[in-house]
Amino acid sequence: MADFTAQDRNVGIQDMPELRYDMGFSVGKHPLPDPSSFTGAESDLDTMGERDSTGYLHRCMVATKFPLKMEYTNISWETIQDICALLRSPKFSFTYPDPFTGGLRTMEAYVGDRDFDCVWAPTNGVYIGNLRFSVIEY
Repeated sequence: MADFTAQDRNVGIQDMPELRYDMGFSVGKHPLPDPSSFTGAESDLDTMGERDSTGYLHRCMVATKFPLKMEYTNISWETIQDICALLRSPKFSFTYPDPFTGGLRTMEAYVGDRDFDCVWAPTNGVYIGNLRFSVIEY
């Protein structure tokens, strides 16, 4: 088992991986760094859905929406703060890569839960954490 000294654990901002902006994520006109991962869905919204006695579904579909889940891992606390600051508005324009069209898609959205955790709090004050949040289409 390795015995690390305090100097070995002194991770600084210079040791953080460089953020990339290749995928095209943005909030309004502000680019977001590429996430570590993101998932999404195509969800149909109904105002009513009932089956009759024969089992036939009577439904009233009113829209198709695209909720997304974003995850950033091992990013600086400062980057977490910057991303969260962009998500403060109750409604915002959100652009993301759409796998259904192969291009970028922009939607009016709001943010759901924002979960974070601290994975490293070194003595030099550079915190490293993870951030997860949902972007939900209006």
